[in-house]
Amino acid sequence: MTEPDPYADDPFFRRVFDGRWNACIGRQGEEEHYLDGYIEAAIELVDAIIEKKLFAKRDTLVLPILYNARHAMELALKFATDRLVECSILNSSGIRRDHDIGTYWNRLHEADIGDEKLRTVIAGLKPFVESVSRIDADGQELRYHRNRNNEPSLSKYSVVNLTLIQKSLRDLEGLLRDLKHRSVDFVKELATGACTKRCSRSDLLEIARMIPPYKDWSTQAFKDQKEKVKARFQLSSRKLSDAIKVIQNNREMSAIVGIESNLLHITDDELIWVVEQWRRIHPCRPELDNGDEDLGMVWSFDKFTEYENNISKIYNDITNEINERLSSDAIADLEAIFYIARDNIFSEYYLQNVKMKQADYANIGDLNEKIRHLLEKTNLLMCLQKGARMLGRLALAQRLMAI
Repeated sequence: MTEPDPYADDPFFRRVFDGRWNACIGRQGEEEHYLDGYIEAAIELVDAIIEKKLFAKRDTLVLPILYNARHAMELALKFATDRLVECSILNSSGIRRDHDIGTYWNRLHEADIGDEKLRTVIAGLKPFVESVSRIDADGQELRYHRNRNNEPSLSKYSVVNLTLIQKSLRDLEGLLRDLKHRSVDFVKELATGACTKRCSRSDLLEIARMIPPYKDWSTQAFKDQKEKVKARFQLSSRKLSDAIKVIQNNREMSAIVGIESNLLHITDDELIWVVEQWRRIHPCRPELDNGDEDLGMVWSFDKFTEYENNISKIYNDITNEINERLSSDAIADLEAIFYIARDNIFSEYYLQNVKMKQADYANIGDLNEKIRHLLEKTNLLMCLQKGARMLGRLALAQRLMAI
């Protein structure tokens, strides 16, 4: 017997088969939808009032506009706090799940988080948090005409300007977006271990870009830039030394200052040779008479047919040649380099990814399918160039540019 639909008469949640206007909530929703939704609602409302000249709705809609903005701040501050608790940057003890956004902001600010972007975003939120905390400390005044003490809400205020709110909401939206994204990215970066207590992975990459090449570290220019780095990131001499030590020992960061690193298993010559074989399948596009690049749509029918007839044999020949010449470890290395670049995987996971490929290959008798899959990639050269740079193989990246 079919169970009756418990929502058959529900005015809001009754099932309607309308893919165009069905919205995902609950188990099909995301936490970020809450974070984004309330600030978006506030902006949509204030834009509608001003653009449509809804003067009669100013006094009624300003309250949900301000409340939505306040709630968006509360959710974003809690989201960032939760992410930082998960990675032990913040201690969970003493954190109350209430509506006091001032306390949440103070906790983030006082943590003096080791990431320049997060510190900047949190500082930028200060005037917004202070504003709504001043008029509505516990999330009651903007929701109810009378507060918990049965006193009139917002009794010290009489007017607020919607055009000012409109501009400020857009500034706030950018800060909340940055807080959300940077909190997530910061936690991911921490997992790589490529950081110091004061400097995140992103900070260290920026420091590497600020200082001169390694060969000039004995010059006055290096000393001068160190002072600029210390001032910008609020570093003592010891903390700067810690940062530079991490940079020197990190493939991607050390590459920025011109320090070469070796790949794990594949040699430069082997990788170059593979790309040269790949070029037999994906030749450089010839130039047209007018100098424009051939986009693959100007071949004659006979030329295209000839290419199609030969391509399968070429694939098989090249795949066999690569399988015979390269060890399985070298092929695992090649594949790892490609995917690190294509998928923007942190370079710190290079060794781990190579080992995963090696373990995968150990269960495969014939690697031809893996090799062919790589050869089919039209972006193989581009990703290997990028991967070589990310992994500190600068000379190889330079050689790949000429192929």
